[in-house]
Amino acid sequence: MRRFAIALAACAVPAAGVGFAACVDGGRVTVNPAGADATTTAEGGTVDAPTVDAPEELAVADVCGNPPWVTLGIIVVALSIDDPDGSPLGGAQFTSPLCPGLVQYSDEGGIIQGQVSANVPFYGRLEANGFIPELAPELEFDADSTGHKIQMLPAIIEGIILPTFDASASTAIVIASQKLVDDAGACSTLDGISFTVPGHPEAQVTYFAAGTIPTPIVGGTATSTSGLAAITGLSAGPLVTLAATKTGCSVVFNRNSLTGRVPLETGFVSLMPAYLTP
Repeated sequence: MRRFAIALAACAVPAAGVGFAACVDGGRVTVNPAGADATTTAEGGTVDAPTVDAPEELAVADVCGNPPWVTLGIIVVALSIDDPDGSPLGGAQFTSPLCPGLVQYSDEGGIIQGQVSANVPFYGRLEANGFIPELAPELEFDADSTGHKIQMLPAIIEGIILPTFDASASTAIVIASQKLVDDAGACSTLDGISFTVPGHPEAQVTYFAAGTIPTPIVGGTATSTSGLAAITGLSAGPLVTLAATKTGCSVVFNRNSLTGRVPLETGFVSLMPAYLTP
């Protein structure tokens, strides 16, 4: 049986099952482990949207923010229980507070490509009919970066992993832990990680059991071997910074193009990877 899992991947080897990843390694935003390389695969779904020009044909409408710019390219992938490997999702809408008037849509191959301000922190929103609206973590690029996969989960999964989430009033952060070293003993296993949001005692952290379908651990205080957690109870507003502990190990959120900060908007699920290292 395929394992239906949520994994905010940090560019690790893909796991079987549905993965939910916000992987940014050297400038990649991913949803489900891709490779350590900037080039990854895609997944799919359908939504009506305008035709998008070929990625290399950048126009004024493809520019986000002020110069100087770097080229950013992503591949939007749709996951489902029937298709856990996913397929390219055309018509997914991408927007960002960095360029309020700009709307980009993925083409038939799931590709969105344009230019963003270099060395300026920003985050993006992804929306598509039938899928959970997502926020990427805050990113900052200093060089061109293309071919990065972002996987979108079907809306039906929302009720399983976030049963109290209210799209009209709630925010949520989904965290997927990932190891950076294979042979570091306890620091290579994803259980025993506890998350907090400094300055926000109202934050509610839920941990998930490892299994075919992730289920909340009642009274849980740390991750299982799945490494998955969700944070609710936070109001929309300024970006927040997370903290995490595991005995004898370090857990970090700012790595490569990731600033370590998480955006919060009503009705969106924010994706955030956590990196475990000795």
